Amino acid sequence: MIVSAASPNDLDAVLRLEEAGFARSERWSAASWANELNGDRRLVLVCRDSVDVVAVACFSVLDDTAELLRVIVDPAQRGRGMARGLLNVGQEWAEACGADRMLLEVSQDNSAARALYASAGFASIARRRDYYGPGRDALIMECALQHPALAACGRGWA
Repeated sequence: MIVSAASPNDLDAVLRLEEAGFARSERWSAASWANELNGDRRLVLVCRDSVDVVAVACFSVLDDTAELLRVIVDPAQRGRGMARGLLNVGQEWAEACGADRMLLEVSQDNSAARALYASAGFASIARRRDYYGPGRDALIMECALQHPALAACGRGWA
């Protein structure tokens, strides 16, 4: 497993993961992903096997708060620790940016993701009713980041 910062050249592979990982109504567009790849105080990480992008995660930081915006692992590659690896690197990046906490939203019916986040120290702090559609609530989860390093943060982190 090789984790690295994504580049614009990874956009097509990320879009393939998006299609495999989310229902059409929940997918991010190519323009949305392009904005994440080029945005300030954003980090898009990819996980590669020997050749292909098999997982992606997207993070942002604003002031002292980081956010995990998206994690997608190729369905055929799930259960191999890729999401955990991406989350760990994203948390390190957020700490280096000066964040002291990370937030995320997850579907209440996504038990695998909720278990991953709980094992990484995230706890539910709120619920957004019908966030993913009628009857599909989102849980807002939060995790304290242990060692903010107050280092430079921005594009080009790897």
